[in-house]
Amino acid sequence: MNRHADRLAVLLSPLLLMAACGPSPQQRTTRLLDDRMKIQLAHDIEVGRVAVQQLPDGVRVTLLDSSLFPNDVKALDDQFPVIRANVIEGLLDPTLMRVQVADTSGLPADQRETRVRNVKAYFVDNGLGSVLIPDQAAPPAAGPAGLVITVEVQCPPPNYRAGYRDGTSRPVCE
Repeated sequence: MNRHADRLAVLLSPLLLMAACGPSPQQRTTRLLDDRMKIQLAHDIEVGRVAVQQLPDGVRVTLLDSSLFPNDVKALDDQFPVIRANVIEGLLDPTLMRVQVADTSGLPADQRETRVRNVKAYFVDNGLGSVLIPDQAAPPAAGPAGLVITVEVQCPPPNYRAGYRDGTSRPVCE
C-alpha cells in the first residue's frame, strides 16, 4: 500500500510544482489591465496619440499630444476624442486601482500643471477620486514624454471568510 502512495506522489509532484510556479493573482490582474487598456486605446495607439507600457504592477498610459484638453461643446457632445474617458473605461474595479498623473512633456510648467489638474478633475467628476494617489517627488520611470497616467494594481489581502457580511462588494485579484 505504501508503495502505491509513493508512486502517486512521484506522479503528482511535478503537477503540483507547476501549479505553484504559475502566475500570481496580482500578475494575472495586471495582465488583464494591460490587455484592457490596449484594447480600449487601440485606435489612439494606432494613430500615435497614446503609448501604453506594461509595468510589473500595472500599466503606464502616456498621452503623447501636447495640447490642452478641450472642454468645449464638441468635446461634451462626444464629437472630439476624449482619451481620458478611454483610459477610465479600460480600468478594472476601482477598489483594485491606484492612479498617479504626471506630465513629463516639454510644455511650460503652468501648462503641465493645468493638464494634470484637468485629468485629475476628470477622474473626480467621474466618481474615481478615490483611486488617485498624491503626487510623488520622483518622476515616472523612463518612457515617452507626455501626460503620464500610471495605473497600479493593488490586490487586497486574501480573505478566506465566505459570505457578504455587510453586503458590500469585496473584489479580489483573479
